[in-house]
Amino acid sequence: MTRYTRLAFLLLLASTTFSLKAQQYPTTTPQDSASHPYWINMMQDQDASFTATQKAFNNFWAGREITKGSGYKPFKRWEYMMGLRIKPDGSKPAPDQSLKAYNAYMESHPNRSISGDWTPLGPFTVPSGYNGYRGLGRVNAIAFHPSNPDRIYIGAPAGGLWMSDDHGLTWSNTTDTLPTLGVSAILVDHTNPEVIYMGTGDRDAGDASGLGVWKSYDDGQTWAPYNGDMGTSTVSRLIMHPANNNIVFAATAGGIYKTLDGGLTWTKKANGTFKDIVYKPGNPDVIYATSNGTFYKSTDGGETFAQGATGLPSGARGAIAVTPANPEIVYVFLTNDDSFKGLYRSMDGGISFEVRSTSPNIMSWDCSGGSGGQAWYDLDVAADPLNPEIIYGGGVNCFKSTDGGITWNIRSHWYGGCSVQSVHADLHVLEYSPLTGRLFAGNDGGVYWTENGGVNWTEISNGLVISQAYKIGQSATNRDFVINGYQDNGTSTWTGTEWLAVGGGDGMECAFDPTDDRYSYSTVYYGAMNRIFNHSAQGQIAGEGSNGITEGGAWVTPFVIDHYDGNTMFIGYKNIWRSKNIKASNTSSVSWTKISEINSNNFSVMAQSWANTDILYAASGNKLYRSDNVKDVSVTWITLTGSLPVGNTITALETSFTDENVVFIVQQNRVFRSADKGITWTELTGTLPDVQMNTLANYRHSPEGLYLGTDIGIFYRDNTMTDWILFSDGFPASARVTELEIFLDPAGQQGDVIRAGTYGRGLWESPMHFSTPSADFVASETIVPIGCPVDFTDMTSGIPYQWNWTFEGAETATSTEQNPTGIVWSVPGEYTISLEASNPAGTDIETKSAYIVVSDTLLPRVSFTSDNRIFCSGPATVKFTDLSDFCPSSWQWEFSPGNVTFTNGTSATSQNPEVIFNGPDNYMVTLTATNVNGSRSLTIPNYVLFGGMSLPFSEDWESADLSSNGWEVINPDNKKTWEISAVQGNAPGNTAIRMDYFNYIVAPGPLDQLISPAMNLTGYNSAFLTFEHAYCKRYSQITDSLNILVSEDCGATWTKIMAIGEDGNGSFETHPVSTSVFVPETSEDWCGTTGNPGCFLVDLNAWAGKTNVRIMFESVHRRGNGLYLDNISITELVSAEQPVFQSDDIRVYPNPAHGAFLVETKQPVKSGKICLYSSDGSLVYESVNAAGNQWLINKPGLPSGFYILHLISSDRVYRTKLVIE
Repeated sequence: MTRYTRLAFLLLLASTTFSLKAQQYPTTTPQDSASHPYWINMMQDQDASFTATQKAFNNFWAGREITKGSGYKPFKRWEYMMGLRIKPDGSKPAPDQSLKAYNAYMESHPNRSISGDWTPLGPFTVPSGYNGYRGLGRVNAIAFHPSNPDRIYIGAPAGGLWMSDDHGLTWSNTTDTLPTLGVSAILVDHTNPEVIYMGTGDRDAGDASGLGVWKSYDDGQTWAPYNGDMGTSTVSRLIMHPANNNIVFAATAGGIYKTLDGGLTWTKKANGTFKDIVYKPGNPDVIYATSNGTFYKSTDGGETFAQGATGLPSGARGAIAVTPANPEIVYVFLTNDDSFKGLYRSMDGGISFEVRSTSPNIMSWDCSGGSGGQAWYDLDVAADPLNPEIIYGGGVNCFKSTDGGITWNIRSHWYGGCSVQSVHADLHVLEYSPLTGRLFAGNDGGVYWTENGGVNWTEISNGLVISQAYKIGQSATNRDFVINGYQDNGTSTWTGTEWLAVGGGDGMECAFDPTDDRYSYSTVYYGAMNRIFNHSAQGQIAGEGSNGITEGGAWVTPFVIDHYDGNTMFIGYKNIWRSKNIKASNTSSVSWTKISEINSNNFSVMAQSWANTDILYAASGNKLYRSDNVKDVSVTWITLTGSLPVGNTITALETSFTDENVVFIVQQNRVFRSADKGITWTELTGTLPDVQMNTLANYRHSPEGLYLGTDIGIFYRDNTMTDWILFSDGFPASARVTELEIFLDPAGQQGDVIRAGTYGRGLWESPMHFSTPSADFVASETIVPIGCPVDFTDMTSGIPYQWNWTFEGAETATSTEQNPTGIVWSVPGEYTISLEASNPAGTDIETKSAYIVVSDTLLPRVSFTSDNRIFCSGPATVKFTDLSDFCPSSWQWEFSPGNVTFTNGTSATSQNPEVIFNGPDNYMVTLTATNVNGSRSLTIPNYVLFGGMSLPFSEDWESADLSSNGWEVINPDNKKTWEISAVQGNAPGNTAIRMDYFNYIVAPGPLDQLISPAMNLTGYNSAFLTFEHAYCKRYSQITDSLNILVSEDCGATWTKIMAIGEDGNGSFETHPVSTSVFVPETSEDWCGTTGNPGCFLVDLNAWAGKTNVRIMFESVHRRGNGLYLDNISITELVSAEQPVFQSDDIRVYPNPAHGAFLVETKQPVKSGKICLYSSDGSLVYESVNAAGNQWLINKPGLPSGFYILHLISSDRVYRTKLVIE
């Protein structure tokens, strides 16, 4: 079916009405759940809450021994899958939710384009090798063609319906376009085998939702729903009247349904959860069925069903076998919750029964019958069509009786013990072929048959791509290597040519070493991890009780290998554990350290930042945590749960390759992006369908190209798009995508590929998403002299694969490189450049006319910089860097005075010389650069300074980095420290210096120093420091602080002159308390504005007249928020004793005063200091951050007398008198 047919077909389903039928068992946790396994039926009851089902299960298993084959694991699989899908209110998703969401999406996107080119990778064959437990996937149903012995049909619980025309040598799938891939029953019309009925859903474990009965009229090539009032029931068995092909019965989770018109209409004939139904051979008026271990019989052609057979007890589950060799014989195979209850036989057509055996426990995994079993999960029985005394019972193994069920002998064993042949564990269906007489068995690994009573079994699974992958791991260094963890079938690796079994049990999370593909890692449930070398298991390195780990994890335990260090791994149990030697020569030598104490439940999702591998995110349910120092000895964590946009379970995390602040999160059916490491979020969900979203992969070679794996396929979006597109061409419509991983081909983007692991349809791959390229480019220079090489950079969007450049007039006329370099022109003129960019989606051409101008008069544009230029004393070494444009070919450096020495092999004609300056004078620097057209010079007086810079000094962080202007940062712990950062609201530009306390994830106390260049204050009578600040606290009771220190010996010793912090009265903070990262956005976030404290003015008069003066801004970390400094200035002001502005500009009232008075100026002051001096010159009051034009001063207890008040601002001094009475 073409993709367009598929879409149109699914759209037709939108009008189909489904209804849910309540089941006949508890929906809340019963009081006696410790004694009865109510959880078995509650698993598939839409009305039974998830938490109630969990509680019933836990109550039942409390104090019971968990043994192999006990049925414990099938529940944990269901719990894992359903737990990811439970809504915040605790309810389960409706069985038809994915169908309805898909149809709604298709209807709302009539002009959609589907991209992707998906093909299956398998496994197509049972993996080879001797590691682990090998198989392909579970089979629930087997059916046969009425006349062609080579035509066989099988149904998989999450892999669809398959058919073979060569008796199992090859298989083909016909259901990938359907809205469910769960198949538990198949019925072929015995009069017209082109007609096939399919019972949907997973009868035994709930791996796929039921959507009732579907029917095909063209040998399975197309399907349509024929379910009527049956709705979304899971269908366990289908039978057809032997003489009237319009009469069909369906045993479902909602009861027994009967149709008289080939499925157009259905009528319910019995209530209950029915898993088996059969006709009496030779008499279609008699039908037998079982519901939860209770036997039912109809004698009126299925119009009514009744219990009441004598001698037959009820059980937890029952299976029925009949045989044409004696139509009166009915076998009922009854089980307890997990174990064998008994084999019962009726010799009178189901009227009365007698027990034939109650032992051994043939549901057990043991050879001769042991304890336990999982009969609720794996059970069937078959009677020989020629010999009524021969019957087979299937559970973990297959047992045979030749005396009508009195005695039993094992005929297949799950690993080949007991002197019988190995057949994969957990039988779900036993069927005799009516044409060949062979007995077929479907189990958790595939399909087998025997024709000699079970002595020998032939596996015919190869070709069935039905593996149920929990997780996959793509090698980063080898395109062909993909490791896959499968339910029931261990862990296998695709090598490009074959599948190799590398681990046993239920394969879970798995991964390859990022740099050495000889190493890979697999896990089973609860996080028991094995190391694999060259596809051969070496032994366990992690798990509860292994190498110092003292706890277990989730059913699927997450782990992360460091992106760039294959020796380091992080694994999430109830805590995060770290190892730095996972490749130790002996697996028992691998050591682990617990690095978290933040969570009480199991972690479920982890992601390490691609841009900064010190950052690790970890999620547990709907809780999110982040560490910014996950590799340190002492690891700290930030709880981000309160910042999450919704309360849904977190199902996926992904990060940016280039920006450590960017993280993506999937919460069930919604997608979000954060640009501040999880503090705030922006929704990216767009018009995605309302379905479960399971996995997210970021593509390095696109602008945040995100691939999203869901329960109904894959979607894609990047920054050039306004919404997601469906990326599922060729992909099964309802395959549950469990993980997406991308291989980046080092040979070029055209070799990149995305792999998808599915739960039921194995491993798939596709090339990456393509949109028609939009060609663009830039040149390193567009105006150059003759002979000056130009480099070109491809800026094309849309992932181009091929490039064709044309360079008009150049010595190199064309190029197919992505980024050609060294293109040269030898003749002056204006030249056109053209780029044709192509990929499989199309081609685009960008032409820029007269783009390159080649001049025979263009002189160099001279510029240079240096690593330092301000010194306290000589000698000092300076490294110069030429920044001149337009291809200079020679350089001449001059220094005045000339007492300099060139060093490190450089000279006055070097492009980048290293020069020793002896001092103590200041130096002028001249650079002359020459190209083919001539020379040009640049002279900068007083470039190299000794003794410090003269006043006025200012720094606004707009024009240079820290070091080039002589600033120094001291970062004792090599963690967060002073850095230039983007801000808003503070002229003249958009940058400031920041101390990021918010992301400084260490214990409080560290000090970080920002030190100014040296200042030469000789010749100045006064000096004042002013600066503007913005600060926000993270917690109301805690404040960070800022110390200001001064040195007069170039930083050898320091004197603290000010300590600033929030005192609770608004003296320092300029923004309300915030638990999000604080970044100033408006002028109201800065000091000196309405409602905020004034900016500080610091008196440096004590250092006026001195050289080598340096100022230190020392941050004191208290786990707060951000502190920003800007517009730092040191200027000379007039002396405070000079009455510059008198009473007309400043007034004090009342005056005389009695301790409290108001100071007012005509012009507002942005930053200033108020000083009050007594008549003897003593300072009796000081306020250092005055701002505005009014200040209330309350100084009770001042002696009566005469006082002088000074208000010193950044540009003036006010003076007035005050009398205290």
